[in-house]
Amino acid sequence: MSFALSLLKNRPEAEDACQETIVQLLKHWDSFDRTKNLKGWALTILYHECLDQLKRQRRFGQFFKRATASYRPAEEEPAKEYLNRSWRESIIDRLKPKERACLLLWAREGYRAEEIAGILGCATGTVRVHLFQARKKLKKLMEKGNE
Repeated sequence: MSFALSLLKNRPEAEDACQETIVQLLKHWDSFDRTKNLKGWALTILYHECLDQLKRQRRFGQFFKRATASYRPAEEEPAKEYLNRSWRESIIDRLKPKERACLLLWAREGYRAEEIAGILGCATGTVRVHLFQARKKLKKLMEKGNE
């Protein structure tokens, strides 16, 4: 749940992603290779479900933005958008979803790059690049915040 929550930033959507993960685990239980790591398999499914949720959010956000553009005065939009964005954002929120996922699996869950690569379905080198980029961005944002 904490992994889904840190990716989605919304408790109801994180709960939905976890529930869907459980459904998928049960649905495909017979095809699970018992020699593999169950937690890794579950996190892989959860990660992909979270990515699907983020895609749906982005699509809905774009649709909503286009649909409501004609109802908002143009001079109010930039100020409102800035206030909402600055209120919601934190340092971790500024990372890309894959960077955030790699960082959280590495720092919070204690997985190695090879294990994260298996969960996210990418190369180990790609995970290392995401971790490097995430740490670099965090350092830059934290230094900027201290000024």
